[in-house]
Amino acid sequence: MRTARITDDMFARIPALLLQGRSRAEIAAMYGVTLGTLAVRCCQRGISLRKGGALKRTTLPKRTNLTLPLSDGALKSLSEAAQAMGKDSTARLASDLLEKIASDGLYKAVLDEEAA
Repeated sequence: MRTARITDDMFARIPALLLQGRSRAEIAAMYGVTLGTLAVRCCQRGISLRKGGALKRTTLPKRTNLTLPLSDGALKSLSEAAQAMGKDSTARLASDLLEKIASDGLYKAVLDEEAA
């Protein structure tokens, strides 16, 4: 069986499918993956494949270092802003900005996109 990509939307539907009485094997077949692949992917996301499929993990994934491609102009602007704001580094300012965007769900506002 060819391994298909399971999307976020597909993962979100798993608890409802389990509540409807679908088996793990049926869900795997619907998504075009093996039962083992479905089990591993759900485990990685903290999704239980027991009836109800509730999240069983409340801890966040471990932190990783992230490399972001930024233009020279953006880096210069961040550096100047960090200095003016008394931040200890450009990376600290970028991290603080991303933390605030994530915690307040400001993605569309920052990107100047209309809310859905």
